[in-house]
Amino acid sequence: MQRAIEFKGDFDVVAKESLRPGGWYLGFACSACRRHFAILDEPTNSGAISLGGSAAFHVQCPNCGCANDFGVADLVIFESAQGGSISTS
Repeated sequence: MQRAIEFKGDFDVVAKESLRPGGWYLGFACSACRRHFAILDEPTNSGAISLGGSAAFHVQCPNCGCANDFGVADLVIFESAQGGSISTS
């Protein structure tokens, strides 16, 4: 059975402050600095999930501080290679 999440609505979200190595996340690539950041843990912890819907996400990049607006099509599923806190310096 395919697992899926459908997002609807407008969301003001906050990027996760820290990631754990090997953890799976949903997030975005910043339109300014292009670095990935996470907003949610990926619920299957495997990357085996499909995403859909028509939501808008408003979030500030924890890496460069740029405020961004994203759609569901911009969401990325990724496995963290490194853990630790986000550094903005």
